[in-house]
Amino acid sequence: MTSRQRSWLLPPAVLALIAGILIGRGTPSPAFALVACLPVLAAILLGKGILRFIGCLLLSLAVGTAAGSLAWHPSLPPEADYDVQGVISDEIRSGHFGQVRVKLAHVTLNGREHSGGAYWTFYLSEDEELPAGLEPGKLVSFMAGLYHPSGSVNPDGYDFREELLREGIDIGLYGQENLSVSDPPFFSFPGAAASLRHQLTVMLIDRMGEETGGYTAALLFGQRSLIPSEDRDAFSRLGIAHLLSVSGFHVGILVALLALLFRLLHPRPVLRFGLYAAVLAAYCALCGMNPPVVRASLLLLVSLYGKILNRPRSSLHSLSAVLYVMLLWSPVQLTGVSFLLTFSAVLGLALVTPGITRHNPFRRTLPRWLWESAAVVLGAQLGVLLPELWFFQKLPLLGFLVSIPATAYTSALIALDWIALLLLPVPGISGLLASVASAATSLMTGVVRNLAAVPGISLWVHSPSVLTVFGLLLLTAALCAILRLSRKTRICLLAAGVALTVVSLLPAPHTSTEYIQFSVGNADAAVLWDRDRVMVMDTGTDDGVLSSFLRRRRLTPDAVILTHLHADHAGGLRSMLDDEIPVPLLLLPAGAEDQLIHEDIVTLLAELRASGTEVRYIGKGDDLPLPSGSLDVLWPESGKTRPGQEANHYSLVSLLTLDGVTLLQAGDISGEYEMYSAVPADLLKAAHHGSSSSSSEAYLAAVAPQAVLLSCKSESRHIAWAEQRLSADTALWSTARSGALTLRFEDGRVTVIPYLSPEEPIPESDR
Repeated sequence: MTSRQRSWLLPPAVLALIAGILIGRGTPSPAFALVACLPVLAAILLGKGILRFIGCLLLSLAVGTAAGSLAWHPSLPPEADYDVQGVISDEIRSGHFGQVRVKLAHVTLNGREHSGGAYWTFYLSEDEELPAGLEPGKLVSFMAGLYHPSGSVNPDGYDFREELLREGIDIGLYGQENLSVSDPPFFSFPGAAASLRHQLTVMLIDRMGEETGGYTAALLFGQRSLIPSEDRDAFSRLGIAHLLSVSGFHVGILVALLALLFRLLHPRPVLRFGLYAAVLAAYCALCGMNPPVVRASLLLLVSLYGKILNRPRSSLHSLSAVLYVMLLWSPVQLTGVSFLLTFSAVLGLALVTPGITRHNPFRRTLPRWLWESAAVVLGAQLGVLLPELWFFQKLPLLGFLVSIPATAYTSALIALDWIALLLLPVPGISGLLASVASAATSLMTGVVRNLAAVPGISLWVHSPSVLTVFGLLLLTAALCAILRLSRKTRICLLAAGVALTVVSLLPAPHTSTEYIQFSVGNADAAVLWDRDRVMVMDTGTDDGVLSSFLRRRRLTPDAVILTHLHADHAGGLRSMLDDEIPVPLLLLPAGAEDQLIHEDIVTLLAELRASGTEVRYIGKGDDLPLPSGSLDVLWPESGKTRPGQEANHYSLVSLLTLDGVTLLQAGDISGEYEMYSAVPADLLKAAHHGSSSSSSEAYLAAVAPQAVLLSCKSESRHIAWAEQRLSADTALWSTARSGALTLRFEDGRVTVIPYLSPEEPIPESDR
């Protein structure tokens, strides 16, 4: 292998490693990849020149495949009830409807040590508080049900399993029976780090106040859960959400503070590099080895190594080296939002920023500094534009203008926060610094809130496509310093890239009729996308499944129909509000708000009304026209509902007629009331997630469906329906088995398309 080949081996080796990891993601066993490493190693040892170069790439491919397979397909204990012990390794978070979410390390199941972490959830009643002593670093013991977190089961759905794997968690636990809390009898690194973060956070909140202290903890340690969701959304609308996520920016400020200190102390180069490494390692530990912090620390250490010890490396090779190490350490980071944003930003800085900086027309210090700062911001923002559009579908129109002053101000604020934190034990000075830092934080949050409230500050766009990728590649080529292009060529590429990117983000017309039943466990969420009209039919729980689908396609519902106001049907309104998806019209069954409903649902309805949503009530006999048919309400009857009842009794039941095919939606109607709405239909969306309390034999005989849809969590419910409740000639689809179900209506026929591959062939239901 020639010296030139060796010098350019690392970047393609990283690409081969990435390709291997993606292959391993879909390969349950690493055996073949591990076996393939042996002949490849022999080829590297015996080969020469280009053959050895290719051998190294193939070795990276094989190693990546094996690593990806092991990372995405860990060996898991069976789903069952277990006696659990574990150490709380992060802040305890409270969700809606009383949900509590906790991350555990050093997990044991029935006394046997589990290799990974656990995600523990349980629920508290409205008047119940957290158990005494439950805080980061504590050892907890309890009885809980173990489940295997599921991957994506919906179009553009959130992959809960992969997100947990990125945090070293591979199992879920539900319940808190016989809960006890104590100090761990052994040293736990994750627990100790979590406890220290918690104690420092409490000290900051005590000195600076709950809001500004929480912001400070978020900026220093990554405790983003302490920042109100509306403020996180405000930063996102302005295109400066990265300021709240501890990563390269925050690590860079810490390194800059150390550089100022070393300038005064003048340590020897080797000692200086060792101190940088020690401080960054301690910071990574304090942040719980958070992957973004580890990535940023490695990138900066590689850069500092070249500068301090006079061994410079190109930015592309430094990036490739860190990328290789990080992917070997945790292959599942490859598909994470934070990972893609970090390395996309660095790639933009490496490819675009030098080209802009090179054409600096200013000679004076201040204008020159402003130009270089703008070049850094533009390079980073162009680098992260594609992943930001892909994951968030928001284009901050003032992101470039706001980012420079916001970055400068936040840099000074974080430096002040570090000084205030270090001097907290010193009386007098600590109080003064805490007051100054608190005032500076309040000023920043006030400005961000006011700017984010300006109408049109952020543009909601369609999810990017292949055209978007080509457009951004053209933009990058136009600004890239590596390519030797004429000025005229760069201008043409720039114009073409902007035009292609803009066109690709515009929503495309929709001409078909589709009904999408999402897989949301024992809950209900569906969208009727009838040509140019969008109707949401129940919203599921507050898990973001529905809002993600609408946001990525830039769909604003013409109306949201709720069958009743239980959290498993109406809780998803919270995600729609948080994602700023307009709800112009909310349709509720007659008497819905008079039944027994959760207090959080009452709050949600109040927020919707305050936002301008019109609320209407519908009952038996009401008819809603649709482009390809109609929706006829069968139950309940307006004026004949009794208040204070179980909401399921008066759940909305409707008959959809789409292109000549009928679909009976039974909501959660209970068995004692279901016969009031029993009409013949081609398809039946079974009531109450297929529960035995509904869909009696008489009811099924009256409806006589050719196919039944089940929105349920358990595979056993699918089996029970198939074996006990349906005739052999009635088709059955369930979200438990097939994931989301898309029904496509055309010319009196309906085709059912499951998101996951079913075990049996997919039949087509004819009218």
